[in-house]
Amino acid sequence: LNAFVGIDLRFNDSGDYKSSGFITKRGNTIARKVLFKAISNIASTATYGHQNHINDWYQKKKQSSMSNGTKKIAIGAMSRLLRTMHYLVLNNQLYDYDTASKR
Repeated sequence: LNAFVGIDLRFNDSGDYKSSGFITKRGNTIARKVLFKAISNIASTATYGHQNHINDWYQKKKQSSMSNGTKKIAIGAMSRLLRTMHYLVLNNQLYDYDTASKR
């Protein structure tokens, strides 16, 4: 799924040089934009009491990084959202915060 959307990581390592990785952007541009907007909406609505495990992870990473890497954190949250949606569709379930936060 990550490759279809274009958020799979690619590394360019050579000798002692180790890259931090970057997304390939070879996938569906519209899906990438929709997922990014979904993550920004998830982060903004959490202040109104709409909790979910993806926002919990996003906020924890954002607090711990103390850097300007919020887009990289959003890409990680997009990957988590894709995995969650894939699991829910395959198992024909609705999202439940209590069940998801235990995993």
